[in-house]
Amino acid sequence: MKSFPRCSVILPALLLSASPALADEPPADLFQRAVATAQLHNDRAGEVCGFAYAPHWNEDGGFIVEQGEGAARWLDARSQPLDEELAANFPEDPRQMIRQSPDRLLESADTPRFVRWEDGLAIYQFQPVSLPLAGGGFSFDVAENVVAEVGIDPDTAMVAFREVKAPSSFRPNAVVRIRDYETRVNFRPAWPDGPVVVADQRYAIVAVAMLQTHNLTGSSTYSGFTRCEAG
Repeated sequence: MKSFPRCSVILPALLLSASPALADEPPADLFQRAVATAQLHNDRAGEVCGFAYAPHWNEDGGFIVEQGEGAARWLDARSQPLDEELAANFPEDPRQMIRQSPDRLLESADTPRFVRWEDGLAIYQFQPVSLPLAGGGFSFDVAENVVAEVGIDPDTAMVAFREVKAPSSFRPNAVVRIRDYETRVNFRPAWPDGPVVVADQRYAIVAVAMLQTHNLTGSSTYSGFTRCEAG
């Protein structure tokens, strides 16, 4: 009986293993490329001139942003202007809320390390340089107590999400204990081939201070992105 060479089976396997998405390790420069890509999309956020913002604490459908040449105009979901007191709590340039800032997103106090593949994304871990936390009359930086993870698309070097967790409870000062800390931000293009912006974010923080437990939880979504008009 005629035998067939086994290379016809082995060759496809070799081709598959050479794919960055299936290899054991991502490209060596992927994280550095992600930093450059995030900066590009951070700059391109200026192309966005409107979006809808829906925080968890608003029960009326959220808010609408219209960015003009001079300043932004904040409206409620019914397209009614906000009262001055509420509007004062929003940033003058709302695009700061959706930018994929590489300084906040990817700045690392140590060497970022690849830890696994997840849904086709390369997952990296690192310790943030700075992570301010304020509330209840307290303010401190918790960066040294947490671990950040980012998911990076190996084909586009785009950051799909950033998650920050505390491996265990910790004391940022003598009177406060952070029992749980977890935040996550997801990103997506504002439109096909558009700038990558924040799609949604959530946080869940449990703090104990002076025998009282404080549950700080919330979320917000961003949608309906519109382009600035040409010219």
